[in-house]
Amino acid sequence: MIHVLFTYLTSENNDEFFANAHHNFSEDFNKKVSKYKRWQDAKSTVLGRLLLGYGLKHFYKQDIENLKMNFSKDKKPFFENSSIHFNISHSKELIVCAISSTGTIGIDVEKISDLNIEDFREQFSENEIGRMHNSSNTLKSFYNHWTQKEAIVKANGSGLHIPLNSFEINSQQATIADQCYYLKEIHLNPQYICNVATQNIISDNVMTLTSLNTELITDFGSCNNFKSFC
Repeated sequence: MIHVLFTYLTSENNDEFFANAHHNFSEDFNKKVSKYKRWQDAKSTVLGRLLLGYGLKHFYKQDIENLKMNFSKDKKPFFENSSIHFNISHSKELIVCAISSTGTIGIDVEKISDLNIEDFREQFSENEIGRMHNSSNTLKSFYNHWTQKEAIVKANGSGLHIPLNSFEINSQQATIADQCYYLKEIHLNPQYICNVATQNIISDNVMTLTSLNTELITDFGSCNNFKSFC
């Protein structure tokens, strides 16, 4: 089963929010958050972890205080001794978290804004660029292709070792090193494009979407200990 949780960034109660995070998260995680120059980036990072914790506790019945997070050589986070996979993304005001019990997963979200897609031509194949120009909405098509590629790279877990132009999206899937990844667009907000990538075909009956308001996720964060979790 795949669960996708999302919430929106607000500036409300920032002092209380960050005080709770400092108390309930690990020293290493707090150091990471403190390095952000913008409160928006810091709060989005914390909210992503809170979405993950909420999903694990409420949908997978996990004892989050006893989950140990570690990192691969490519800095992809994972849980030790657990079959649950996750991935987090945020763009502007929207934060999303995807959790899967059926294999590795990647998610990417981007807010649609004006740009010249030719500036990014080197990241795509000629077929992909052609599809963008031939679509009814070139800009949305660009962001759809971009988030698809980012989601696949994140699902694979090799990060920058996989250039976006090294593989091609075709019929909602792509192959990296003989491994096929399947894609599904998630409609969360008309101003954003979001895609999920897994190693299994994603049907509607194996995915749920959960929207959490800031107050609820903040209350959850203030009542739980994440020191071993993050």
